[in-house]
Amino acid sequence: AFAYDIAGEEAQSCIDAMEDGQVVLLENLRQDPGERGNDLEFAKTLANLGDVYVNNAFSVAHRAHASIVGVPKFLPSYAGLNFAHEYEELQKAMRPAEPSLFMLGGAKFDTKRPLIEQYLDIYDHVFVGGALANDFFKGMGFEVGESLVSDVDLSGSSLLSHKKILLPIDVVVQKGEEMYIAAPNDVASDESILDMGPETVKMLAPYIQEAKTILWNGPFGNYEAGFEESTLSVAKEVANASAYSVIGGGDTVAAIEKLDLSERFSFLSTAGGAMLDFLQDGNLPAVDALLESHE
Repeated sequence: AFAYDIAGEEAQSCIDAMEDGQVVLLENLRQDPGERGNDLEFAKTLANLGDVYVNNAFSVAHRAHASIVGVPKFLPSYAGLNFAHEYEELQKAMRPAEPSLFMLGGAKFDTKRPLIEQYLDIYDHVFVGGALANDFFKGMGFEVGESLVSDVDLSGSSLLSHKKILLPIDVVVQKGEEMYIAAPNDVASDESILDMGPETVKMLAPYIQEAKTILWNGPFGNYEAGFEESTLSVAKEVANASAYSVIGGGDTVAAIEKLDLSERFSFLSTAGGAMLDFLQDGNLPAVDALLESHE
């Protein structure tokens, strides 16, 4: 049954009418401001609907919302099987066997910079692709044209010359309706970098094949606009490697599923932001809430 409210009379009447084996789906929690506001009264109202709380949504474990950190204050609370699996596998990725390779794509450099700096101390090599690489190119003084970049200035940063950092050596550039492969330092002011090129995939291949641990989050091109070639090519390389591989990020996992190669990876994370937060902090609000409920 579906209840068109969250914890009101309709929801309660649906629950009261349940027979053994039946399930009631409530309306989206986020439609109530008490969810994002972590309102304890709202959390208590939710808790009154059940006898036991099980969190199986690792993908939102980084959010301190009422249904995630509030409800465990009022009910016996546990991690679901998927949640526990995510936690265990990401912990392994934080203690990599060597040689190790961390590949980070996507955008939003300001939020991912701490992660890059931290994992330079943990992993043997860190490859930076996607729009994140554009920020490096801009910091190196290269023209990036109309490419997506963050509002950061890396000029003079030690990251630009760090021996562990790997960057794309060729890129897919678009100018109007025309597309071609170029060197990162050969982009014009009216052009956009939309993917990394085939030579970069070839450059990465030996690192992937030699690695014993591979951690990868985020696509290497503008995936939503159809620039998926490099992401798919790298996915094939990782699938054929013998490394313990942990992959996360919605677009990255979508690419792997498109190739029907899911079983060739050690672990595919359902989380995006939660995965990155956990890798950086080693903990999440939802994890704390579950542990505190057993104290």
